[in-house]
Amino acid sequence: MSSQVHQQLRRRQIAGLLLVAGVILAVALLRADPHVLFAPGWWRVW
Repeated sequence: MSSQVHQQLRRRQIAGLLLVAGVILAVALLRADPHVLFAPGWWRVW
């Protein structure tokens, strides 16, 4: 494999892994209870 092809494959793998991680995170956030995501007084942290 040439260096350029290897680099393209690596970029596609990274993009794919980030996409899968984003989908898993989105599903987890959508299924989570709002009280778990936003604990009472969370806005006072800043």
